[in-house]
Amino acid sequence: MNKQERMASIRAGEDTELELKEIVFRGNRISFAREEGRAASRLAEVFVSMANTKGGVVVMGVRDSDRMPVGIEPEKRDLLEQFVVNVALNNCKPIIVPALDWEYFPGEDDVPKLCLIVEIPMSKFDIHQTSDGRYLQRLGSHRQSIPPERLARLLSARRLASPIEERPLLGSSLNDLSEVRLEKYFRDRFPDWSRSDDWGSTLVAHKLAAVLDSGVTPTYLGVLLFAEQPERYIYGAYIDLAVYTHDMPDGNTADSNRFVGPVPEQIAQVMAYLRVSPLVPTVSRKDGDGRRDYPSYVLTALQEAVVNAVVHRDYEISGSQIIIRMFPDRIEFQNPGALYNTLTIENLYAGCQPVRRNQLLAGFMRDYKSTLTGSSFMEARGEGFLNLVRDSLRLSGRRPKLEQIGEATKLTIYAARYENE
Repeated sequence: MNKQERMASIRAGEDTELELKEIVFRGNRISFAREEGRAASRLAEVFVSMANTKGGVVVMGVRDSDRMPVGIEPEKRDLLEQFVVNVALNNCKPIIVPALDWEYFPGEDDVPKLCLIVEIPMSKFDIHQTSDGRYLQRLGSHRQSIPPERLARLLSARRLASPIEERPLLGSSLNDLSEVRLEKYFRDRFPDWSRSDDWGSTLVAHKLAAVLDSGVTPTYLGVLLFAEQPERYIYGAYIDLAVYTHDMPDGNTADSNRFVGPVPEQIAQVMAYLRVSPLVPTVSRKDGDGRRDYPSYVLTALQEAVVNAVVHRDYEISGSQIIIRMFPDRIEFQNPGALYNTLTIENLYAGCQPVRRNQLLAGFMRDYKSTLTGSSFMEARGEGFLNLVRDSLRLSGRRPKLEQIGEATKLTIYAARYENE
């Protein structure tokens, strides 16, 4: 849309794809004329509703009552730009990536007024929500909540059309992926591999990046596996571990850790911690003429629990991390997301073939070897959970407990108890 067309659109007034905002500066604080509430929250509502409908444009520096450009003071340009970017990054989930442009439009007496044009793209892969959890859509110049039944249909359709692993992660770039880790992965996976000049095409072919109009962008899968800090782009993409010397998770921890980085490294860090934790002891007891060491847990079972939490967690649930809680008599592994598809707890214990929420991530886990076993983190036959159950039951005498806690899945593995002699 050229300048004349844009001005004609402003004169016509707000509609589904156009919002006009008169900006008021009080020092460095920004507000909107004739609007109550925090400006950041109000603008996030506009961004989210447009992205969930057809996309649209917000023109800042226009009085909406008479559609007259009143402008932005040039010295306030950077402040307003930063405000808009912060709203898109921090008040919209998933983030929205707007395009910003400045333009002079004729105001009163045809005096040129500087205005900020913010273009909001229509979302192709996500249903956006405000930071307080509201899903909104645009209806004319108004924004309203998406009815629950329509929201359910939209979410289901988006997930079926494009699994989250394959979606481009807006706000990230190929520079966020570690080339050292990528090259090591490809050389380990394909002995004759050599890097091509078209690096982006290689990543797209392996679902680690996707092609958008703006260029090649990492996918969720690429960021989870190869970004130095996935949690910068996928809120909650880390593992929290809390240690309690008593029976209840009351916040009084004896130790706590946060494991970050690419997900294979998170798994390795957790297992390194568990192997030396005093709550995963090896008990030495008299046995015949000598002494014998008895473990409290089967380490391969603990590793399976960590891998399952990473592979089966719902990465669309923003802001929720994997949580591991250690107690004197048990370890709990909790990940965001209910059991996927038609899976039930009973079927898993019965040995059904698991349906993995993140199939591509599970596939990549087969290419990473555990320092504990020397073999892949993820076996291909779907027997890992049954092995976890059998090995833990044999050692402790108690079957691991799998349960749904709201929109989370929790697995509890019990410690074996010995009497020292």
